[in-house]
Amino acid sequence: MRVYVSADIEGVAGVVDASHQSPEGGTEYQRARRLMTEEVNAAARAAFDAGASIVVVNDAHGPNTNLLVEVLDERVQLISGRPKPLNMVQGIDGGFDAALFLGYHARPGTAEAVLEHAYLGSVVDTLTLNGSQQGEFVLNAMVAGACGVPVVMASGDDKLAAEVAEMLPATEVAVVKWAVSRTAARTLTPGAARVAIASAVTRALRSLTAAGLLRPPEPPLTLDVRFVKTSQADLALLLPGSQRLDGRTVRYVSDDYLDVFKVCRALLLLGSTAA
Repeated sequence: MRVYVSADIEGVAGVVDASHQSPEGGTEYQRARRLMTEEVNAAARAAFDAGASIVVVNDAHGPNTNLLVEVLDERVQLISGRPKPLNMVQGIDGGFDAALFLGYHARPGTAEAVLEHAYLGSVVDTLTLNGSQQGEFVLNAMVAGACGVPVVMASGDDKLAAEVAEMLPATEVAVVKWAVSRTAARTLTPGAARVAIASAVTRALRSLTAAGLLRPPEPPLTLDVRFVKTSQADLALLLPGSQRLDGRTVRYVSDDYLDVFKVCRALLLLGSTAA
């Protein structure tokens, strides 16, 4: 059994503040990345115990160099650094039997969800696919689905759990904190969170089915990116094939979901260069 892991940081137990998200957070970020690494270890060890022959972990947060490679379980293979064409799900393909999404968070605009956003929080207001607003969990899970890989387990706060239940009700979720506001939560301790994650991974892999397979919608696929600023939309329009719907919204249409996913990334990166 081959297991793929996409690891984010905002859904990690104890992570509640912007200082936990980036290297600029200093000692708080250093604490958060160690907590992130140990949650990955808990999941990886449970996967190996459940019969995994290989566990590939993609560092999916921000600079993509958060996970402490010297602390990771020595059996794990790590995808680190950027740029990566598939970003948060780089390295996934049809050779994997299951995917685990660790440390994930709710889509942008979710009330009282810890550090909710989509990809680049200073750039994205909302992301909409075929008229349905989505966030990182669903858009990344659709990449896995397009490759035939079910997302069988996720971890994060209770708002993320509700999002997973809406889209993939059979997927196991380890709730490691309960949101109070965007930057506050009632959280498990790190040790308790790792036990919850390991238990969820064990349940998911011992009853492995295709229930976590989230296929993209039927084409045509319409992606609408609503930016925070009009200047970000101005620059996103440099991408051929994009069209402006209003001051802050840019649309892209394709029949290929992986094309849409990569274009979404390109639009956001272009927008991020705006003053």
